[in-house]
Amino acid sequence: MASILIVDDEEGLQTSLVKAFALEGYRAAGAGSALEALRILQQETFDAALVDLRMPGMDGIKLMERMREMTPATVVILMTGGATVESAVQALKGGAADYILKPFRLPEIFHAVERGLEQKRLKEENLQLNGLNRRLQEIDQIKSNLLAAITHEFRTPLTVMGGYLDLWLGGHFGSLSAKQQESLTSVHRGVVRLGRLISNLLVFVESERVEPGGKRLPVGLGDLLSDVVSELRSEREARRVAIRMELPRGLSPVLANGEHLRLLFFNLVENAIK
Repeated sequence: MASILIVDDEEGLQTSLVKAFALEGYRAAGAGSALEALRILQQETFDAALVDLRMPGMDGIKLMERMREMTPATVVILMTGGATVESAVQALKGGAADYILKPFRLPEIFHAVERGLEQKRLKEENLQLNGLNRRLQEIDQIKSNLLAAITHEFRTPLTVMGGYLDLWLGGHFGSLSAKQQESLTSVHRGVVRLGRLISNLLVFVESERVEPGGKRLPVGLGDLLSDVVSELRSEREARRVAIRMELPRGLSPVLANGEHLRLLFFNLVENAIK
């Protein structure tokens, strides 16, 4: 149930508006002066307030300023019978949601209040969405930091494993039986594959942190593609797939992130072999 405070020194208008809004389903209260309204606001808060612009003592503009300090979420709509352009501008600049002229019909004042409450609801929802968006950005940053930390931590032990496997397979620790050779080759293939997955993750994390394009340097496509084909030799041999490279002579280097481009071609060729 929405609540409303009607502040007007015309007692007849004030009481009739309180009754009318109560019949419309509002929790309505009235005050005959700005000081009385401030005393009421010390005890309870309201979703909206209808405030007369011209009242003895403290006028509607000053009351609205005090209300913004006490209950900034309250929607204030000013009423007056002697409107001027200056007073309307002053009211709206002061934070009034609307400005309505006396005499008015009840549907007009109901509509003004409903419109003000709807604006309030939309502002509150917008603030909630902004807060949720900030929280999602924080969570996304945590995710990126976690991925970066995990991938960097994984790279060191994988490099050590790959190095020792290369030494074993290269015969530096003595000869291997056929079964040992086959087993270590399978392990080595898995380490290489895991290393590529980590590299892909690192590229993904970096792409979210760095502006598109990043630092670009001249890259020779011929050498890059030759390295990719060479690196995929074991996969090609296992699946009995042949690769033929046909590159035009005098192919100029391209400006690119060499590591990202190598991963891109590697993934394409690996998928083609599969």
